[in-house]
Amino acid sequence: MPSPTFELFEDICNELSISGEAILPNEFLSDDRLRDLQDECGGVGPDVAFENALIALAKHFESRDAALPFSYDLATRSFKVSDKAYVEFVAKASGMRGVRRDSRAFEIATANRLSKRGIGAFHRTGWPRLKNKKVTEFNAYLRSLGFDSRVALGKEKDGGLDILWMLPLGAVPRRPILSFQCKNGSYDIEDAFKSNGKTEMSFGCHEGLLSTVHTLCVVFNDYIEESMLLKKPFPFVPLGLSDLAQPLVPLTSLAVL
Repeated sequence: MPSPTFELFEDICNELSISGEAILPNEFLSDDRLRDLQDECGGVGPDVAFENALIALAKHFESRDAALPFSYDLATRSFKVSDKAYVEFVAKASGMRGVRRDSRAFEIATANRLSKRGIGAFHRTGWPRLKNKKVTEFNAYLRSLGFDSRVALGKEKDGGLDILWMLPLGAVPRRPILSFQCKNGSYDIEDAFKSNGKTEMSFGCHEGLLSTVHTLCVVFNDYIEESMLLKKPFPFVPLGLSDLAQPLVPLTSLAVL
């Protein structure tokens, strides 16, 4: 489950997804939620814990070249949406966390958000799999992305490929790919390792580039905080809902300094 600070964030997003703006005193949190927030902030009073959590959230998003999707005035406890689409995404994602039947919906929502963070082509491999029922048909689709015909064999559904980002560099089959596994649950490194095994094997079936050229990412229905990660280097990029926020600087205006 998300930390108390991010539970507060989701509580705010859930409120704002309905009204767009709201007055949110301490009482809008449950007693347990407020106590957990105070404990996380070192046992300070409710008002200080509330403020500290908002400051921590702002820094968290800033480190991801993004901003909080709402503005607020602590004096009046008034909050107002500044990024309606992202607030609605967080509210929707938090409501489906851990629900198996919603895994595809989380994958679709993640693909839509990823497309706002990068330039190029994003492929949700589950979509063509719905149309290409036969393994030969699905492998034909994957060949158009640079793979050979060994990705999906027998009863395999997608070869461990959820979302593929074809970077706008080079030409197929020598165009680098970022793979995104979607996990509709809280951060779980062991689960991520299991999923990436299939993905690595599929990248070993790429026709033009070695598997080490491509990058593996795992998107959790959670928030990635440094304190929860191992100190060793990661074999994949761990991502959460905050990594799918709208970037502060439009992609088309980025420049080399």
